[in-house]
Amino acid sequence: MKASSHKSNSPKFLEWSYQSQHPARTLWRWANCSLWNFIQIIITFFLKHSIMWITPLVTALLLDKVVQPESISNRKVLISVSILVLALLANVPLHTLFISKVSKVARNLERRLRQALVIRFQQLSIPYHDDSESGRLQAKVLRDVEQVHMVVQHTMEMGLAIVTTLLVTTSITLLSRPYMILVYLAMVPLVMTLRHIFKNRIRDENRAFRQRIEEMNSQVSQMINMIPVSRAHGIEEPATERVDQKLNQVNNQGQRLDRINALFASSNTVAFMIGNLILFLISCWFCMQGKLTVGEVILFEQLFKQILNSVSQALNLYPQMAKGMESVRSIGEVLECPDLEHNQGKSRVSSVKGRIQYQNLGYTYRGASTPALSNVNVDISAGECVAIVGPSGGGKSTLMQLTIGFRRASEGHILLDGQDMEAIDMRAWRRFISVVPQESVLFEGTIRENILFGLDTVDEVQFEEIMDAANLREFVDKLPEGLNTRIGESGARLSGGQRQRLAIARALVRDPKVIVLDEPTSALDVMSEKLVQEAIDRMIINRTTLIVAHRLSTIRNANRVIVLEDGKISEMGTYEELANKPDGAFKRMKELQA
Repeated sequence: MKASSHKSNSPKFLEWSYQSQHPARTLWRWANCSLWNFIQIIITFFLKHSIMWITPLVTALLLDKVVQPESISNRKVLISVSILVLALLANVPLHTLFISKVSKVARNLERRLRQALVIRFQQLSIPYHDDSESGRLQAKVLRDVEQVHMVVQHTMEMGLAIVTTLLVTTSITLLSRPYMILVYLAMVPLVMTLRHIFKNRIRDENRAFRQRIEEMNSQVSQMINMIPVSRAHGIEEPATERVDQKLNQVNNQGQRLDRINALFASSNTVAFMIGNLILFLISCWFCMQGKLTVGEVILFEQLFKQILNSVSQALNLYPQMAKGMESVRSIGEVLECPDLEHNQGKSRVSSVKGRIQYQNLGYTYRGASTPALSNVNVDISAGECVAIVGPSGGGKSTLMQLTIGFRRASEGHILLDGQDMEAIDMRAWRRFISVVPQESVLFEGTIRENILFGLDTVDEVQFEEIMDAANLREFVDKLPEGLNTRIGESGARLSGGQRQRLAIARALVRDPKVIVLDEPTSALDVMSEKLVQEAIDRMIINRTTLIVAHRLSTIRNANRVIVLEDGKISEMGTYEELANKPDGAFKRMKELQA
């Protein structure tokens, strides 16, 4: 049978390289904001923000009209006030339009980053995931991307306000009283000094806080997964204390970060208030000398206050940008990680017969002093059923992971239908295999959704045949909602045998040519094992099958049995041959289970 698979075309932007050392450039490209859209955002902002510059000009005009009525015409006052009123009325729709445009850019970037992370998780090697804590990876998808979204939106909103305010206010000053610019420039050394003092400290505190958050997420995730164990052994309090330690670390680090940010912000505020006072006194002195009018004193005081507010916003924006850039670096740890399963440019198989050859195969785990597998040589014919047995730690699961392509051989080769695995696109090859692990991996959804995971549709007649073959009807028909029954997270509402039969149905619906069974009945009771074994016997017909088993009674129908000890093949033959071999390892194992 053939089921239609779900094909996902990765967006074009995912082909762009992510460079955390150039965060602004990378984020701008990923934001996918065209130049015309950006110009529209700038124009909209300029129009809606113009009220900030019109107000002090009209205020100064009105004050000069009060002080010297004959110097300013009533017509000029009327026109000025009318422009101010129009700017006020237009502010609401223009501000809404501006925020909508900025939000679209920021939210699209947020979605793209999360999508890129999810795709990258699928591309990264299994050893990478073995070494990574799921809580840390979740923190990158949730917290770090949210931080990037916030800093992009705030930068676009506040950044435009800062730049346009500085340009307009300095332009007005230069056109009216150029010498007042000298007073503005006197604040530059102070601004640069404050930024230099706090820059490294803020960056380091943000990095430490981000790491504490990731550690906390990881610990919480572990605690949730271990709740049945901690509840069963009455150790809820120690389990809670472990999480509480991480919560305290996050709390303490967060307080340190808040203190440095508060010190930075308060230093800015005090410095700028002093600067504003100095400028006001200078303006008053110029007015007393007849060089400024009363209205101009208020005008320059308001303009300088806007400049100070803009500079203050820029400095206060820096801690947020530092937090966002740290999140960019955190995301880059995943998106730039070289530990990938490399398939690009390799041969894509369109059909599979099922022959598997191990040639001098060896594998050593990172940091291990001895190999997990060594000098494994086996030729498995298409359609053959081979059982792999041996003591724990003998290399059985490692051999299966190498066969699936989750790990790459340290020595030797694996040939798939005569082709070296290293030359094959393993994503394409895996579409012809199915894996039934010891612990079924299920998600919170219906029985039907779990069986069809990753597929769009399947022929209903064939689906019914699979139900029978996997012995699912025995319990599905008894459920009030049948196949539409929700099974809970990780299949919590099903028994172990029911979960395994569901996993077998999921494997069968893909009509695989190769099947890998990793101890599928080891944790089941006698009745469940019988039902699962019946389903397995139906599933392996005319398919290349590798069975890792501890219960030797379940592999009687295997064509061959391989005994792995200390990573090497100690025996190989039929069930009967090995069972009758004097002083053989298989015979000893069989006697222990008798």
